[in-house]
Amino acid sequence: MKESHRNCIPLILSWSLVLGLVFFFTWRQPRAHIIPPEKFHPVAESYRRINFLLNLNPVLWAQVRKDADTIAEGLATLSYAEAKSYGDAVNTLIDKYTESLKQGEETPGPAERKETAREVFELTTRTVARILRLHLQAAEKSLSNYARAFRELNEARHIWASFEHEVKATDRPAFRRLGACWLELAGALGSPGILQVGFVPAKTVTFQIEAQEIVAYIKANYGESFRAPVNGKLAPLPQHSPTFDSNAKVPVKLPPGNNINKQVPRPRQILNMAARGVDESETILIALGDMAFDSPYIFGEPTRSLNFSCNTCHNKGVTNPQFVIPGLSARPGSMDISNSFLAPHANNGVFDPVDIPDLRGIRFTAPYGRNGRFASLREFVRNGIMNEFNGPEPDPVLLDAIVAYMNEFDFLPNPYLNPDGSLSANASASAKRGEMIFHEPFSQMGGKACSTCHVPSAHFLDHKRHDIGTVKGSDPYSLDRALDTPTLLNAKYTAPYFHDGSEPTLRAVVEWFNNRFTLALTKQRLDDLTAYVEAVGAGVDAYEDTPYYLDAEMEEFVFFLSTYESLKSKDKPELMNITFQTIGIEIRNHKWELQDLKYLPVMERLAELMDDAYAANLRGDRATVDAKVAEYRKSYRENVDHLK
Repeated sequence: MKESHRNCIPLILSWSLVLGLVFFFTWRQPRAHIIPPEKFHPVAESYRRINFLLNLNPVLWAQVRKDADTIAEGLATLSYAEAKSYGDAVNTLIDKYTESLKQGEETPGPAERKETAREVFELTTRTVARILRLHLQAAEKSLSNYARAFRELNEARHIWASFEHEVKATDRPAFRRLGACWLELAGALGSPGILQVGFVPAKTVTFQIEAQEIVAYIKANYGESFRAPVNGKLAPLPQHSPTFDSNAKVPVKLPPGNNINKQVPRPRQILNMAARGVDESETILIALGDMAFDSPYIFGEPTRSLNFSCNTCHNKGVTNPQFVIPGLSARPGSMDISNSFLAPHANNGVFDPVDIPDLRGIRFTAPYGRNGRFASLREFVRNGIMNEFNGPEPDPVLLDAIVAYMNEFDFLPNPYLNPDGSLSANASASAKRGEMIFHEPFSQMGGKACSTCHVPSAHFLDHKRHDIGTVKGSDPYSLDRALDTPTLLNAKYTAPYFHDGSEPTLRAVVEWFNNRFTLALTKQRLDDLTAYVEAVGAGVDAYEDTPYYLDAEMEEFVFFLSTYESLKSKDKPELMNITFQTIGIEIRNHKWELQDLKYLPVMERLAELMDDAYAANLRGDRATVDAKVAEYRKSYRENVDHLK
C-alpha cells in the first residue's frame, strides 16, 4: 500500500464513523422518498447549469449571464484580469445575439442562436478548466502551509465536478486514474497534527507528479484547444483523451437547482369509487390507470431515465408546488411543457411555463389545458404522453385506464359550501359579505361579476375562455390571450395562482383584479372578498396526517398487480411489462421508508420478483411470470404487517 493511502485511512475511517452515527440516529425518523439535491461548488454549479441552458431552445440568456458572473467571480479571486476578460467576452457574445434589432435587421435565426451558444459554452469550459488549474497551482505553492494548501486543493477537487459526469461516462480509464490522483494529492498534503503531535510533512514531489497528471488531462481536453462536439448536444467531452469512447452514452442529468421531489406532508387524495367503499383491486381499468399515473415507462427519453411520472408533477392527483427545473421553470410549481429538452419534436420555441394545475375534480373541468385547447380528457392525456414527455403512441387500453383513473379524482369536501355552491351557515360573516361582492356586477368589467365566469352552481366554472389581461399576445391586435376559466374549489391549497403562477396568494389574486379593473374596493371589501374565495377554496383534511406512507404505497402496488390476469387474457404483454417495471422501481424508491429496516431484504426480494417477471415476460415465458407473480403475492401477504 502506498504511504499516502495509509495516511488517508484514519481520515476515511473517521468520516465513516461520523456518517455511520448520522445514519444510525436518522434512519428511524419519519421520511418520504426524498432525493437530496446535489451540492456543487458555485463555479461547478453555474457551469453545469450553463451547459444545460445552452442546449435549450429558447436559451434563457439572462440566467446564462448570471451564472457566467458567478464563474467570473470565482476566477477573480485568482486573476482579476482574466476574470474581467471572460466576463466581457461572454457579455459581448450574448449582447450580440440579444440586443434590440435596428430597423431593417433580420431576427437572428436558429443557426445564430446555436453558434452563440457554442461560443459561450466553449469559452466558459476553457475558463472553468483554467480556474481548476490555478487552484491546483496555488495548492502546490502552499504546501508549507497545510490549511491553505488543503483549501486550494479542496477548491480544485470540487470544481472538477464540472467535468466529472462526462469523463466518467465516456473515459472510464481516465476517470479511475484521475480519481487515484486526487486521492494521492490528499495524502501528499501531510498532516498538521494536533498540538504538534502527529505532524506529517507534505510530500512535494508526489504532489507535483499527481497534480501534473490532472493538469495535463485538463489542458489537453478542456484547455485553449477545447471545441464542443460538432454533432449533438453541447457537452464537455474529453475528445482528445486516448481512452475516450466516442460511442459511449452520457446519462441524462438535470441541472443544479432542480427539485422534483414530492411535497411533504402529502396531499390527501380522494378517489370517488374508494370513498364509496369499492376496493381498487376489483376495478381493473382504474387500477391500471393508477399504475400508469405512477409510471415513467409510459414516457420516452429523457423523461424515463429521470424517473418522471404523472405523479411527479401532480402528486396524488393534486399539484407539486416545489417542482422546479432551471431553464424549464419560471418559479417553483411551474414548467414549460413545450420545451426542447423533454420532447424536442414538440418544442414551440417559446419560454412559456405554466403553473402545474390541480387535477381534483378534473372530470368536471373541461376544456383542458390552461388555454382550453383540448376538448376531451383523453386527447389531453395522449398529448401529455407523446408531445410533452416524448412517449410512444399509447395503447388504447392504457389511455382508457388513465382517463378512468383521473375521472375518479374528487374535490375535497367543503363544509362551507351548499350543493348549489352558495355559502353554508358554517361560513364566517366576512365570507358572507364577500359572497355578495362576488355576485356584484362591476361597470369596470363590462357589467360582469366574478360569478359570471366562476359560476357557483357549476363548480365555479363557465367552461369558456377569457382574456383578462394576464397573457402577452404575439401582436397588439392578436386574439391569442384567452385562458380557460379555472375552478375555485380547493384553491386554498394550490398556490401559486394564475396560469403562470405569478400570484403567490389568493389575497394577491383579489388585489390584482382590483388594480387591473380599477374596482376601487376598500380594504374591508378586499378582506371580505378574500375571505369568501378562501372559504370556497377550503376543504377537509387537505393533507395526510402521518409522515408514514409506505403501507399505503405497498397496498397500491397490490392494486397495480391486480391487473395482471386481465392483461394476460387480453394479450397485452407491453402493459404487463410496464406494470412489472413500475412496481419494481417504486419499491426501490420507497424501501428506505421502512420503519424496521430488518425487512429491507423482503422489499428487495419483492422488487427482484418484479424484475424476474419482466425478464420472463420478455422471453414469452408465461409460466415463469405466473410463478413470480404468485410468489410476490404470497411474500407480500406474509410480511404486510411489517412493510410500513
